[in-house]
Amino acid sequence: MTHNTPSIFTEKAPPMPKALRILHIDTEKGFRGGERQVSLLAHGLRDLGHKQLIAGPEGSKLNEHLSEKGFQVANWKPPLFLGARSPFLSAWLSRVAGDFNADIIHAHTGNGHTAAVHTFIGKRPLITTRRVDFAIKDNALSKAKYTRPGQHYIAISKAVRDVLVEGGVRPEVIDLVYSGIDTGRVEGGDRAKLRGEWLAGSEGPIIGFVGAFADHKAPWVLAHAARMIREELPGARIIFVGDGEFRALLEEISADIPDAIHLAGWREDIADCLAAFDLFVMPSKLEGLCTSLIDALAAGVPCVSTNAGGIPEVIVDGKTGVLVPPKDEEALARAVVALWRDPDGRERYRQAGFNHVGENFTADAMVRGTLEVYNKVLGNK
Repeated sequence: MTHNTPSIFTEKAPPMPKALRILHIDTEKGFRGGERQVSLLAHGLRDLGHKQLIAGPEGSKLNEHLSEKGFQVANWKPPLFLGARSPFLSAWLSRVAGDFNADIIHAHTGNGHTAAVHTFIGKRPLITTRRVDFAIKDNALSKAKYTRPGQHYIAISKAVRDVLVEGGVRPEVIDLVYSGIDTGRVEGGDRAKLRGEWLAGSEGPIIGFVGAFADHKAPWVLAHAARMIREELPGARIIFVGDGEFRALLEEISADIPDAIHLAGWREDIADCLAAFDLFVMPSKLEGLCTSLIDALAAGVPCVSTNAGGIPEVIVDGKTGVLVPPKDEEALARAVVALWRDPDGRERYRQAGFNHVGENFTADAMVRGTLEVYNKVLGNK
């Protein structure tokens, strides 16, 4: 008897994509924005069935974190000489990659890139994620490292891609994959939890910064702007969440502006911090992209920042926030005051910024984009 109903077995199901084996290299001991991206990538790739090994130095916070989450990690003792160019480190990485049978090597830091170039060029496919918009050093050693054939790059912003091209890297070996965030980490904070403590009796607004007190983020520009902000908004409080090498300078500046600045240190309750902020300010003079700004947009906090590096790809001036020139304390202060006095503008930026994150800067999009680069480099369809 013949049936006209087609059988579900008449066509072969498409083959499942091959599970890749990826060796990640991250040379940082701390856990900052770049390491958070590696963690998000590792989790996303694991969810898609791919196998990974994360290599880093002894004491790596990233490896400690991922090991606790069930990932395979490998730790090396920092070389006593030649650093990332050490032949001993190279031999160790080569052995680890061989034992793991890695399909692809993914370096996530500058020193990781150096070590990977010395170890894997011509032996295994190599991808390096470039996260900073610093110019490539104009010397033969650095130029050779970046332009040596047999490697591929992921740039986290158009600005970073442009820096690579200006440094001599061929555009065809660079792919743009924006950093992404876990929006659940920053949404739903308790607005009241920290405001009483941070306002300390003043009426606000609370102006927040979250990030490392590092040179390229120029946090002292916001600290210096605090005096001008307070002249126009007497109850304003500027909260710095983070820490780093310029903490002493921020303490010195804040001592001259009683009750205006509070250094809150590193905190894990980032959703509550962002919920407490009325405005978010990032005064960077250099920046690959800035996931702290993306976090703030996802949490619905209106932002003021600078037109440095990849920031204009996150804060589109006049659409998702306000931009000023880097290192301009007066312009920063004026922008903060003007935005606080423009509630309609703040509301427009909240909605546009939230949508911008959902369209461009999610962890899922970052994982998918990275996997596409892996398959491209490996020649997979």
